[in-house]
Amino acid sequence: MKKQINNVAMLIAIIFIVSSCVELDLDQQDAASSENWYQTSEQFRQSLNEGYRSTFFPSDGNDGAYNPGWDDDVNYRTNLGPIKSGTVDSNYSRAKNDWTNMYKAITRILTVLEKIKTQSGVLSSAEEQQFEGEANFFLGVYWTYLITHYGDVPFYDTPITIDESFTIARTDKAFILQKIYEYFDVASQNLPVSYLSGLEYATKGAALAFKARAAIYMGDNATAAIAAKACMDLNAYELHPNFEELFLSSTKESKEIIFKLPRSEEFLQTINSNFILYMLPRNEGGYGSVIPSWELLASFECVDGLPIDESPLFDSHNPFKNRDPRLLATIVPFGSLKDGDGLSPDSGSRHMAREYNPHPEHTRVFNYLTSSLETNKDTKSNQNFCSFNGLLFKKGIDSDWADKIAANDLILMRYADVLLMYAEAKIELNEIDASVLNAINEVRDRAYANSSFSNPTVTTTDQVKLRYIVRNERRSELAGEWLRYMDLIRWRLADVIMDGGHTYGLAPIAANADPNVIQENSDLMVNVVNPGNWFWGLTPQIDENGVADFMPLVDAGLAQILTTTSFPSHQYLWPIPDDERRLNPNLTQNEGY
Repeated sequence: MKKQINNVAMLIAIIFIVSSCVELDLDQQDAASSENWYQTSEQFRQSLNEGYRSTFFPSDGNDGAYNPGWDDDVNYRTNLGPIKSGTVDSNYSRAKNDWTNMYKAITRILTVLEKIKTQSGVLSSAEEQQFEGEANFFLGVYWTYLITHYGDVPFYDTPITIDESFTIARTDKAFILQKIYEYFDVASQNLPVSYLSGLEYATKGAALAFKARAAIYMGDNATAAIAAKACMDLNAYELHPNFEELFLSSTKESKEIIFKLPRSEEFLQTINSNFILYMLPRNEGGYGSVIPSWELLASFECVDGLPIDESPLFDSHNPFKNRDPRLLATIVPFGSLKDGDGLSPDSGSRHMAREYNPHPEHTRVFNYLTSSLETNKDTKSNQNFCSFNGLLFKKGIDSDWADKIAANDLILMRYADVLLMYAEAKIELNEIDASVLNAINEVRDRAYANSSFSNPTVTTTDQVKLRYIVRNERRSELAGEWLRYMDLIRWRLADVIMDGGHTYGLAPIAANADPNVIQENSDLMVNVVNPGNWFWGLTPQIDENGVADFMPLVDAGLAQILTTTSFPSHQYLWPIPDDERRLNPNLTQNEGY
């Protein structure tokens, strides 16, 4: 039998270069090997553009439409993927694919970097400096992903041969982390703060911000604080004035965005249409199946700065009322939103072209395009497979999604994240000063800027209290951006929260059903409760980790458990893929696999 070549070796042997325009049009124009390429500046540019592929920037928490949600912020009906069911093994497809893609990316960029360093007169000094900076930025990002997900991994900083790839062993992640810092340092030294309008390449700020992320993910708070502060001191970024607007497909330019992958319909760079369907309400032709968790809904504080179980402003029947304005921009609201708005718990709100109202008595909703009522497909009274907990995501979703094509830019680093990383790192170092409070309050001020409420300013300097505040602030600010999973991993809370935890949904028909509601299909599991029990009949209690307890609602028949989650401790690291270990006997396995 011929000896198989493993993924890493195969990708070292053959490098495909895909051309694109300066605005990162990644559609393939032509291809060439490293042996007959790199003859012009444009060929170097096209080779580096390959590094911006979204495949090489995988999101944490989304395996696509059929396995979204690795954390306690996102649910998918009653489905659990391998991470939340605790069934990750050495053949876990996501771990295999990401391993392959990261080494593919590293191999390609190392080849480009070698050609940059050995070229003679093809590039101007300015081009050589920028291209070397971009290559180092990519390497820093790619290696960060590997060590934060797999721990010790095979490391090399120059192209290696196929034979070497069969023998290379795992390298201590602490050593690789120092190399990552070096990559980002070279990148930040070589890259400009900004480019001419229309160019979307990595910048000095991106290198500093991603260095801060690498450091904070690995528990190096001192380096994280320094890198984040250096990014802040560039004075190149500021928070977008409108939180909700920032994430819409129409927002293509913002001083808050530090690094993104542009999407456009023109170049067929859009969100996967299947995933769009899973996010859209059924009233808009979607499935309403990828949904915010009740835990996420409960985590947003009230406008007095207190958690829902401490604030006198919280109304369990109107869970969106008097809450952090980012909640209304993240989850589609319903019911009363503030005192004096004239709304009641059974009121809906406009989302896209229609009213959204999951209340079981509202079997018809208003269509704003036709100015008429139509069947409400987002209530359990009419459709059993609408949102299982009554919630839908709103962040980044608007009428542009109606034709099932969305071109929202993929924002991978923004200034709010840098501010919160700086604050967190300084809190963990117990170096709490005015700069820490200013960073947190700058983010919170923007959150409240377009509302009728004022930011309940953070003033405490107590380390334990601030740790809770900044962690919850990250959850509120970054919800739906696929960063929660790695936060739980680095805080060592994934097993605490998800091992033996649950996901919750609306209660089935029960003793407190309203007999006045006409059920169109009596065999459906219809959630119909008396007015005094909608939406939550009780206020859930919040623990020291910001996690809500919904079991009292379940015990009272006001909610049901949809799934029971599991997270064994060995899943803090992913397995080394079996295929790789069979072909390279020097690759050891992570504990537990």
